[in-house]
Amino acid sequence: MLNMASWYASSTSSLDTTSLILFHIRYVRTLPGERFLATTAVVMAEVLKGGACVLLLLLQHRGSVRQTAATLQAAVLGQPGDTLRLAVPSIIYTLQNNLQYVAISNLPAATFQVTYQLKILTTALFSVLLLGTSLSRLQWLSLALLFAGVALVQ
Repeated sequence: MLNMASWYASSTSSLDTTSLILFHIRYVRTLPGERFLATTAVVMAEVLKGGACVLLLLLQHRGSVRQTAATLQAAVLGQPGDTLRLAVPSIIYTLQNNLQYVAISNLPAATFQVTYQLKILTTALFSVLLLGTSLSRLQWLSLALLFAGVALVQ
């Protein structure tokens, strides 16, 4: 039931991150004068994404507010264990987004963007070490090239 909303959230997250760093944060954070609070920007971005997901759920249920509310209640309140388990990565994600503002305010845009790509490498390593997944030789080669590219830029 939440597939459409989940897809939207993940695809907008990729687009959001790239455009946010290159256009919005860097430009706004380097202007002279008073700065906005990074925490407010993070909260507002999540509110907008959440609103879009609720809107998509509403469309999926053909405008039925009752069905949309029932779906959300079943997913969030109906499974409290899952909701609590999701709270941990959510808190870490929020911290990461706040730290992005600190980093982009203090690093050149190119350095930040390239270094930011190291999260792909760490995600792959943790996936192998903690989840027991396996990567093909081509995937390991790609990760090595990514790491080498980041090291060369630095």
